[in-house]
Amino acid sequence: MTEVLTPDVHDILDDHGERLGFLERWRDSADGKIDDTRREVGAIRAEMQAQYAATSSALERQSRDMRDLTRQLAEQNGAQKERNRLEAAKLTKARIAESRWKKRAAVLGIVFTLLATVGGTLLSSQTWDDFFFANVPFLHHHHIIGALQ
Repeated sequence: MTEVLTPDVHDILDDHGERLGFLERWRDSADGKIDDTRREVGAIRAEMQAQYAATSSALERQSRDMRDLTRQLAEQNGAQKERNRLEAAKLTKARIAESRWKKRAAVLGIVFTLLATVGGTLLSSQTWDDFFFANVPFLHHHHIIGALQ
């Protein structure tokens, strides 16, 4: 029935064939673009995952460094506090020793002052003076009465 086709039908069929060919080429190019877009999206996802992994490892490294730095600062502050405590204890011991020596010096000063007072009082007496120093000739002045007139 369609063996004898009229030229209008041939033109219409050719036109439709061209259109179908154009649509198939367009679809093929669109499929290629979609495939390219899928590849680009996959590459972008891979880059994002690599960037996320790098960022995560960098943040983990920074976090570890911060923990180490915090620990070192705590150790240093603890050591400094311990040094300060030891210095304060040493200074306290030195002050206690100094106050003990001051007390001892004050007590010895009072004792020697009392002994000097007692000795001065006892030795100022002529009796004690004669008793202890009677045989020492240069301590006694002999006055000759009438020699200097």
